[in-house]
Amino acid sequence: MNDSDENKKIVEVEEQQKEVEKLLQNRNDDYAYGREVLYASAERLQDVMEMALEIASESSHPRAIEVATNTATALSDIAKKLMAHQQDIEKLNNPAGSNPQTLNQNVNVKLSTKDLLEMIKSEE
Repeated sequence: MNDSDENKKIVEVEEQQKEVEKLLQNRNDDYAYGREVLYASAERLQDVMEMALEIASESSHPRAIEVATNTATALSDIAKKLMAHQQDIEKLNNPAGSNPQTLNQNVNVKLSTKDLLEMIKSEE
């Protein structure tokens, strides 16, 4: 390979790195925006739910109670979506998984109690 080919490859790698960084930034921006939308929706629904509960308790009308129940269900759905959103971004950011590998090293040693006590005393 000559210097020209190596320079072209370096430029290509740098361009790809910039594209990856831009993609990651867009992903982070989208995640932040989606999270803000979900939080705003949850806050608005909490206000609606408080009003619906107040109206339902004052009127005891079946439709008012149904609206309050549906609002509570919608609020719980948003909470689920927020958790799913968090899990999705975690999967995107860490596709291999962040669970550390557990390494168990079991050693079978056949010692008598006397031998074990001697070893402990010798280490002291």
